[in-house]
Amino acid sequence: MTNLKKLTVSVLLATVPLFVASAADIEKINTDVVVVGGGGTGLSAAASAHQHGAKVILLEKLAFVGGSSALSGGALAAGESNPQKRAETKDVSNEGFAKIWLTDQDRSFPGGDESMPDIDRINKLTKEFNTTVNWMEKDIGHKFAVPRPFGYGGPNYAHAPAEAPIPASGRGSSHAGGRFVIKAFKNYLDREGVPIMTGTRAQELITDDKGNVVGLKALKGKQPIEIRAKAVVLGTGGFARNKDLLEKFAPSYAPYTDVSNATPGATGDGILMAQKIGAAGFKDGWVMGISPVSTKRELNDTLKTKNVFKDDVFVNQDGKRFVKEDLPYIVDPIAAQKAAWAILDSKDPAKNELLSKFNDPAIVVHADTWEDLAKAMGVSQQSLRATMEQYNQACKDKKDTLLNKEPEFLVPVDKAPYYAVRVIPSTMGTIGGLQTNNKFQVLRADGSVIKGLYAGGETANRPFYRRVYTSGTGLGLAYTSGRIAGENAAKEK
Repeated sequence: MTNLKKLTVSVLLATVPLFVASAADIEKINTDVVVVGGGGTGLSAAASAHQHGAKVILLEKLAFVGGSSALSGGALAAGESNPQKRAETKDVSNEGFAKIWLTDQDRSFPGGDESMPDIDRINKLTKEFNTTVNWMEKDIGHKFAVPRPFGYGGPNYAHAPAEAPIPASGRGSSHAGGRFVIKAFKNYLDREGVPIMTGTRAQELITDDKGNVVGLKALKGKQPIEIRAKAVVLGTGGFARNKDLLEKFAPSYAPYTDVSNATPGATGDGILMAQKIGAAGFKDGWVMGISPVSTKRELNDTLKTKNVFKDDVFVNQDGKRFVKEDLPYIVDPIAAQKAAWAILDSKDPAKNELLSKFNDPAIVVHADTWEDLAKAMGVSQQSLRATMEQYNQACKDKKDTLLNKEPEFLVPVDKAPYYAVRVIPSTMGTIGGLQTNNKFQVLRADGSVIKGLYAGGETANRPFYRRVYTSGTGLGLAYTSGRIAGENAAKEK
């Protein structure tokens, strides 16, 4: 079975209707804490709850654990950690990273709740990241590489897996290192005898007459299960694979639901379950954009340079540049266009050979002049020629007067034939979810706590972003919120 077919099957399984069973058919289980979701948040919650003396069961609706965390680069952000201290890393304070995080939010794509992010919660959370790193290293058995900078440069805040370190340049890695972090957590839970029930989808939270959560109902294959517990932790991820929720919160991304880099299981299950019992959500949400991608997957690497995408030139349906290409994340402006292309030349022989095999307006077109390229793209010939002449002059002058791209990323596009590669936005997750407090207890609209219910990671990440993601914070939040939620869930009476 191909990977595409496997993903399709996974998504179809996620939409199977509820199985109605008699009371006699239901398998009943008692435990202290039940964790829903086997990604970074859920695995860390299960490990933490177990360490604090709770009897734990973890449920994962897919046939394997990992979630979106397994598909990531694997690097989480932290300051003042033990790996940094061993490497005698300078200028890596918690306050320094919080400043980077908040500065990124000031460059956020327009729109959304202007009261976000919650500065106080970001400052508190960044002070917990190093505790998480040290815990993962000492207790879980995960090994970190020497800390490096993230792709945006700056101090060495990135804690990547030892098996997939970030290169010394800090310009990113081609390794999907997230799977090594997941492996460490899975191995820990297996050693400790914490049961993981894969292929088991949580369907409904159980509450008592006071509205407290006392368990949940689930379906393992066709077998209905009822688990009674002192607490439930939701680590089900976001809604990047739920087209209806994207239509509601980030409609410009809804057409690209199927090309998201998020796990197929990211369909908002935990958010929807909790809201059915009165949990408060947020009035808005957004996506975590990761990168522009080609409509032909095999061409994705042709878009990348030594500086990721910063050396590229992107134009829209008007044949004009529309984004400062050296920003950390540029997918929001791409999603806002009717159409977008990366404009390349033929300096790189390997890229030239691959791109020349295609001549399809929906994928890539090529020509020896700007006018002919524009004609093939279906955009204004005069506009594209003027755009590229102005850009190449900016490269010579080392000054981009149009969009203020940094001089080091101004690389001329001046060797024919020229290529226009159609690009679309790709996401790795979403921003939104449930309202929580600093213990990651889920709240009602009036601010009261729903006793026995916790949520973390993308299931509850709205307070930490406006409309832009900061590298390393998604995994930092996942493992940290899971650790904190698991500890507090274990203490429920």
